[in-house]
Amino acid sequence: MKQFFVATLLAIGMFALMILLDLLIGTTPKGIIWKTINPFRVMEPAEYIIVILFILFFLGQSLTSFLKKKKQQSQPPSN
Repeated sequence: MKQFFVATLLAIGMFALMILLDLLIGTTPKGIIWKTINPFRVMEPAEYIIVILFILFFLGQSLTSFLKKKKQQSQPPSN
Protein backbone atom coordinates (compact mmCIF):
# COMPACT_ATOMS: atom_id res chain seq x y z
CA MET A 1 0.00 0.00 0.00
CA LYS A 2 2.89 2.33 0.76
CA GLN A 3 4.38 1.70 -2.68
CA PHE A 4 1.10 2.55 -4.38
CA PHE A 5 0.78 5.76 -2.36
CA VAL A 6 4.35 6.81 -3.14
CA ALA A 7 3.94 6.03 -6.85
CA THR A 8 0.68 8.01 -6.96
CA LEU A 9 2.22 10.94 -5.11
CA LEU A 10 5.19 11.01 -7.48
CA ALA A 11 2.92 10.85 -10.52
CA ILE A 12 0.83 13.77 -9.28
CA GLY A 13 3.99 15.75 -8.55
CA MET A 14 5.39 15.08 -12.00
CA PHE A 15 2.14 16.12 -13.69
CA ALA A 16 2.09 19.32 -11.66
CA LEU A 17 5.71 20.04 -12.61
CA MET A 18 4.98 19.42 -16.31
CA ILE A 19 1.99 21.76 -16.22
CA LEU A 20 3.88 24.51 -14.38
CA LEU A 21 6.84 24.35 -16.76
CA ASP A 22 4.51 24.53 -19.77
CA LEU A 23 2.77 27.54 -18.25
CA LEU A 24 6.13 29.25 -17.74
CA ILE A 25 7.12 28.85 -21.39
CA GLY A 26 3.75 30.17 -22.55
CA THR A 27 2.00 27.10 -23.94
CA THR A 28 -1.76 27.42 -24.41
CA PRO A 29 -3.94 25.69 -21.79
CA LYS A 30 -5.42 23.34 -24.43
CA GLY A 31 -1.91 22.37 -25.53
CA ILE A 32 -0.81 21.78 -21.95
CA ILE A 33 -3.70 19.43 -21.24
CA TRP A 34 -3.16 17.48 -24.47
CA LYS A 35 0.58 17.18 -23.88
CA THR A 36 0.14 16.13 -20.25
CA ILE A 37 -2.53 13.51 -20.92
CA ASN A 38 -0.88 11.98 -23.99
CA PRO A 39 2.91 11.90 -23.47
CA PHE A 40 3.29 8.63 -25.38
CA ARG A 41 2.89 10.25 -28.80
CA VAL A 42 6.49 11.47 -28.73
CA MET A 43 8.11 8.27 -27.43
CA GLU A 44 10.41 6.06 -29.46
CA PRO A 45 10.12 2.24 -29.46
CA ALA A 46 13.07 1.83 -27.07
CA GLU A 47 11.37 4.15 -24.58
CA TYR A 48 8.17 2.07 -24.78
CA ILE A 49 10.20 -1.01 -23.84
CA ILE A 50 11.77 0.79 -20.86
CA VAL A 51 8.36 1.97 -19.62
CA ILE A 52 6.89 -1.53 -19.94
CA LEU A 53 9.87 -3.07 -18.12
CA PHE A 54 9.56 -0.49 -15.33
CA ILE A 55 5.86 -1.28 -14.89
CA LEU A 56 6.51 -5.03 -14.93
CA PHE A 57 9.31 -4.65 -12.37
CA PHE A 58 7.06 -2.61 -10.07
CA LEU A 59 4.19 -5.10 -10.38
CA GLY A 60 6.51 -8.08 -9.86
CA GLN A 61 8.06 -6.55 -6.77
CA SER A 62 4.64 -5.77 -5.32
CA LEU A 63 3.38 -9.28 -6.06
CA THR A 64 6.37 -11.00 -4.47
CA SER A 65 6.05 -8.79 -1.39
CA PHE A 66 2.35 -9.62 -1.12
CA LEU A 67 2.96 -13.37 -1.53
CA LYS A 68 5.75 -13.31 1.05
CA LYS A 69 3.51 -11.59 3.61
CA LYS A 70 0.66 -13.99 2.88
CA LYS A 71 2.98 -16.99 3.31
CA GLN A 72 4.25 -15.66 6.67
CA GLN A 73 0.69 -15.15 7.92
CA SER A 74 -0.40 -18.67 6.93
CA GLN A 75 2.47 -20.36 8.82
CA PRO A 76 1.65 -21.28 12.43
CA PRO A 77 3.86 -19.63 15.06
CA SER A 78 6.63 -21.93 16.30
CA ASN A 79 7.62 -22.07 19.98
